[in-house]
Formats: sequence, structure tokens, C-alpha cells
Amino acid sequence: MSSDGSLGARTDGASGDSLSETDRREKRDPIPCTHERSITLSLLRKRSEHNEGLVSTLEEVALHQEELQSIGTVLGRTCGKTLKILLLQNNVIERMEPSELKFFKCLEYLNLALNNITKINGVRGMEFLRKLDLTLNFIPVENLEKSIDELTECRSLEELFLIGNPCMGIGDVNSESQTEDCPDHSAENVASWHGCRPYIIARLPSLRFLDGKEIKRSERIAAMQKLPELSEELRSLSMIRLEKQQTNNSSKVLPDGESYEIDDNAPTRHNPSTRTKISNEMYAQKQSKERQETSHLVPQKGEKEWEVEHMATVRKIREREELDTTGRDQLKANGGVKQCNQGKWQFWFEESDTANRGRNGDDLIMRIALPKHLSTSLIDVDIHPTYVSVVIKSKILRVILPVEVISSQSVARRIAASGHLELTMPKTNPHEVAIGMPHVRSNKPCNDSGANSECPVTKTNVSNEEVSRKRRERLGYTIMQAAVPAESFKGIIHNRVIPSSASDVDEEPPPLC
Repeated sequence: MSSDGSLGARTDGASGDSLSETDRREKRDPIPCTHERSITLSLLRKRSEHNEGLVSTLEEVALHQEELQSIGTVLGRTCGKTLKILLLQNNVIERMEPSELKFFKCLEYLNLALNNITKINGVRGMEFLRKLDLTLNFIPVENLEKSIDELTECRSLEELFLIGNPCMGIGDVNSESQTEDCPDHSAENVASWHGCRPYIIARLPSLRFLDGKEIKRSERIAAMQKLPELSEELRSLSMIRLEKQQTNNSSKVLPDGESYEIDDNAPTRHNPSTRTKISNEMYAQKQSKERQETSHLVPQKGEKEWEVEHMATVRKIREREELDTTGRDQLKANGGVKQCNQGKWQFWFEESDTANRGRNGDDLIMRIALPKHLSTSLIDVDIHPTYVSVVIKSKILRVILPVEVISSQSVARRIAASGHLELTMPKTNPHEVAIGMPHVRSNKPCNDSGANSECPVTKTNVSNEEVSRKRRERLGYTIMQAAVPAESFKGIIHNRVIPSSASDVDEEPPPLC
């Protein structure tokens, strides 16, 4: 929903002692909107909290009392394929545009009660529409035939509400005193056509309820028998109404600038123009209240602002990394690579056997727990042979890898179910064991030969190569412990260390300072 500051906010240029008639009128009536208010993406996200903020999978949305003047195309393009229930009552929507409603192929219930609809249109393609509520709108007798022609294409329509429309009647049509007592209510607004209900019943054979009243079989048979007579009567009545409307058109339209508040005892004019004026005032009050409540808050960044900031941060970080690591050994303690986790993201490593997928050896997999709805455009991944640098929403995560990998063959992807980021990196040496990895899980099967390090192995079948490998494991664990903060090592699964004598295995080296 747009927040136009000019709506309802005005600075009086007149002096304090007197105001002109125009100023008094502007104080009484809000400044009209310069654009048509329609459904926006921000409004949809606000009303989709029950669906975890997902707009594309919405099946029901309630947008009542939002002072909307049209439906717009945003709703249909975002969730038109999945939407089944659409509640738009108590707005000031004036038209049912086919270009706006053509996207709702699965809609079953459409509620447009208390709007300014004057003609039913745009529902031909809704083959699943079962219920349509147009209570208290402004559909006249002259638009009834074309409106029912539109509804005949809805084969699944079972419930229709038209009560409160001029074609169905608002008051007692036999009471002539009502028009005299209330001159502002024209004959079009209080008069109804007595054959409206049987005409609708005869034209819509699938209809089961009209204005909440069940249609009985005897009533339908009688309506079908009178259909030719009712159609002829409707056409002649429509011509008379159109001629009368042309002559009385000037008296029905509220003059520009005139207030709908005549006095406390006078009735309020009930027409689309009056309802739009009231809606404009309500919209101005809501916008003024919203600006007052959010004036002290820091403005939130949108997706475009975050993308601009993210790209600037990525460019700055990549230039710094390239400058720091030029001509240096990245694994030295005094090298340029420094581990960093500004966003406090949780991450872990795994090993995956990829021999069955076309490559020999293992892959090193790094998973980062990211929010499910974080946009992928706010993630930048840079994989090097010895470390990984990931910028997530302008926060950097730089981690030294436990083994050397082939960066040119590495793949980064998002997991749809959880939103986690998965980095699959082939090892440079497929037989090298990933040492010192937090949360290591090996997928290799355990056998009795003792080849797997996670299986219990006795001293008698320990080769010199395995003893050397275990020595490297302990050394790598010590390096990782010195490089990573202690709180990051919670839940570490230690690699098993083979018990051996002092003659076979050297003593564990002291921690690095």
C-alpha cells in the first residue's frame, strides 16, 4: 500500500484570523487520491503471516477494510494459480476488470460485498467458482442482463448474494412515502424489479442458493416457464431506466467540493461517490496514524537496498582477500587468511562418497544453516583450495578447510526444504582424511579389516601408514582448536585415536601459540 504523504496532510497558507471557503472545504473533506489504490506486494506479505510470509502459495487471503479502489494485477500474478478464497468486502472497488480476474483459475469463493460494483464482469474463466457475494453494491436493473450473462459461464456457481443492490431493492418498493421523506434516495436506489429473483433462478440452472435462501424445485420450474416474459419485461424496463438516468444524472452526482455531511439530522447519500469520499477520509486517517506510529522507528531496508549494500560489501571483501593472500602461504599461522564469522552462522562439515556418481574419491561437504526465506541474491560464495569465503547479507563467513579441495569443480546450492547452503568440494587427494572437522559424519561402511578409522582396531593390525595418519589427525585437531573459538567446538565428534606404544607413535606435540 502506498503511503503518499500528500494525502490528508496539508499546510494552510491563510492567516489565523480567517479562512477562505476553499480552505474550510478542504478541512472538512480530505484531499482526493491522485492514483487508484490497489493491492500491493507489501500488503499481501502483511496479510500472509499465517502462511509464513509466503505469497506464491497462498490459498486464502483477507483484504477487507483496506480502502482499495481496484484489485490490480499484483494479486493474480503472485498467487492467482493457488488462491481459492478471496475476501475483499468493505472496500470501494468500482469495477471487476477481466484483466485483473483472469489469473484466478482455482478461485472458489469471491467476496466483494460493500463495494461500488455496478456490473458483474471478469468471472467467465472461473470454472471452480462456487460462491459469489455482492451484497450492498450498486448493480442496477439496466446492467442485470449483462451481469447474468457473465455468470452463466460459471458452471460450478451454487451460491449468489445480490441483496442490497438496486436491482434487488433496498427498501419497500410499494412505499411511495419513503422517496418523499428521503429525497436524496432516488428512485433507482429504492425501486426494485419484482421479477429479479425468478429471472436469476431461470438463467442460472446450477444455482442452489440466492441471497441465502434455498431455491426449491417448484420455484425453479415456475421461473423457467416465465423466462421469456421476464426477459422482455427486463429489456423494456432497462430502456426506461436508462432514459430516466440521463435526465436525472445531474441531480444524482454530488457536486465537486460539496461535503457529504449536510447536518446531523440529514441522511447520508448512499451512492458510489459518497462512499469513495468517506473511504478517502478513512485512508488519510490511517496513513496519518501509521506515519505517526513509525516516525520514531528506523526505516527498514528493502530487498533492493540490501542487494546494493551486499554487492558493495562483497566487492570490498574480495579485494581485501586478494590483497592479503597474494604471495603468501595460506596455511601459515602468520598468513593472510583469518577465520571470521560475523553473522554467527552455524556450519558443519561432512564427507560424502562420490565414487558411484562418476568421480573417484570423496567430496568434502560444508553446510551452512541459513534462514529458509533468505534471498539467494544476498549470498556470495568464493571457494579456494584451502579456505571458503561466504558473504551472507553483508556478513562474512571465512573458514579454513580441513583438507585441500579442487575449487574449480566445487558446487554451491540451496536446499529447498530447509534453506541451508550446501558446498560440495572434491578433495585434491581422495584418500586424504578430513582432520579436525567439527560434526564429522562419515558415510563409509565399517568392515572387519580395520580400514575405516571409525571402527575399533587392535594394535596387531596397525600399519605404519595408519600410525602416520593418526599422528596427522591429532596435529590437525590441535591446529583447528587454536584457530577456531572454543564455543564453535561444542558437539565435536572426535576421531578415534588408536592406542599404541611410545615406540610406534610419537608423543602429541604441544598446542600452537
